[in-house]
Amino acid sequence: MGLRAARRRAGPAILTLVGLVSFCPVSASAQGPELDVSEGVPAQPVEASQGVLAVEKAVRRVQEQLAEGLPPDFTIEFGDTYDWIRLPSGEWLKGDLNWMRDQDIEFDSDELNFLKKSWSDVHVLHSPHVNTYVFKDKVDVMGRAMVTKKEVIIETPQGVQVFPRSELLSILRGGQRERDWWSMRLTAGFSGTAGNADQGALNTFFGLARADKRTLVGVDYDGSFGYAKGEQTVNRHLANAGVILFISDRFYVIPAISEFFNDRFANMRFRATPAALGGVHIFDTKNADWDFEAGLGYQFIRFLSTEAGIENPRNDGFVALRTYWEFDITDDVELELDWSSNVVYTTIGLTNHIGSAAFSVEISDVFDFLTKFVFYRTENPPPRADGTRPEKNDYQLIVSLGVTVGSFARIP
Repeated sequence: MGLRAARRRAGPAILTLVGLVSFCPVSASAQGPELDVSEGVPAQPVEASQGVLAVEKAVRRVQEQLAEGLPPDFTIEFGDTYDWIRLPSGEWLKGDLNWMRDQDIEFDSDELNFLKKSWSDVHVLHSPHVNTYVFKDKVDVMGRAMVTKKEVIIETPQGVQVFPRSELLSILRGGQRERDWWSMRLTAGFSGTAGNADQGALNTFFGLARADKRTLVGVDYDGSFGYAKGEQTVNRHLANAGVILFISDRFYVIPAISEFFNDRFANMRFRATPAALGGVHIFDTKNADWDFEAGLGYQFIRFLSTEAGIENPRNDGFVALRTYWEFDITDDVELELDWSSNVVYTTIGLTNHIGSAAFSVEISDVFDFLTKFVFYRTENPPPRADGTRPEKNDYQLIVSLGVTVGSFARIP
């Protein structure tokens, strides 16, 4: 399935300003003196009534100094111990920056709680905490920073560095701690009736991912179970595992990915589809994203039963075609459309497709409601041993509650 915007690249940024300071890319992993996290930051949080004035003064001082030229020993004097963002209306919000990527920012506001906004709606960021700032051309810098409409000003152990905001791809909370790269998501949905109609259905999803500056590695499992009148009617399992390498802010490579599928009622004991693909972000705007992927793979299928004369198991090659769209309807409401086709050129009847449309509403930084429609199709499934043939199409509607820890990024 296609790349989610929230799971995509960890990107770059560079700078352009009058009297521009020197550009000296330094990797976050470079060895060197540690940053004194106490210098330039108030010993105690500033009183709420004075917070905006203190932060505005700190930002103005940095901008004035940039215009004059930064001295070698310049230190950013922050106005508060908290992160602050300024919106287009001029309003300032105090809280904690969780992350920024794919032109979205997640911010835990003291007053409004969890917020997810377009990065273009943040005119100024004041962050006295050490974060990792990832830019184009594989440049990443760790330090404390201020971000204006045009520049990213980062204080590092080697000195203050300035980059154009237009080159900034992502902000990762913290430094190089391994735990900062991991995230998890769990969803569960159940429906049931009793009396004249005795039936029920359960759907579960679990995903675990590690997303750093240049790679994404993850596994996930999606299971559905259903019954009617005491008889099982649904038993479907779908798992994915893979790794993504981000080449630039537009192109990425998926050197290894595989889907594992089991569906008792589709006569599918086991299907594995390891593949390698290349992908491109066709466009990535404030409210819409579109990705496309293509590659080659190998398909192994073992059916539960087949008529005499039909090869079982089967080994085939396929062309993988995948596309993904995401639409940010509001800051808290998203629509995701995902389509994946494995065109089996050695046995065209075994060509299979999975498509989905997911509508999600965020309740908080942890919980969300999800309504999802999923479509499964095999072009020409072979008959079972008893002569019956599975249906080509399966449809599924899922309503569930989700729990997310970290900035979860699902493997396509």
